[in-house]
Amino acid sequence: MSNFTDLKRLVMGFGALPLACAGLLVLANVQQTDREVAAEQHRQYCEDVALWRSEVAQGVPLNRRAGQPDHRGIADEQCPGISTQGDGQRQLASN
Repeated sequence: MSNFTDLKRLVMGFGALPLACAGLLVLANVQQTDREVAAEQHRQYCEDVALWRSEVAQGVPLNRRAGQPDHRGIADEQCPGISTQGDGQRQLASN
């Protein structure tokens, strides 16, 4: 009877292996999705800063500007091709 018990344990042990592999695949997929979301948020931030700076250069009034100023202070280093001018006016829009 002990051979049957050992066989049962062996089968149950191998049954947990596919479950563990599936869990690892799900975790890897979630991490990939998190990286994609972070990259999209960074891209959108850079676009918003570029739009803000463009409107500053065009003389658009503060309360009419689209985008956002570089409140993180990272655009010049981390946003490829972004202009370094126009962000010197750090003001809040007022209505």
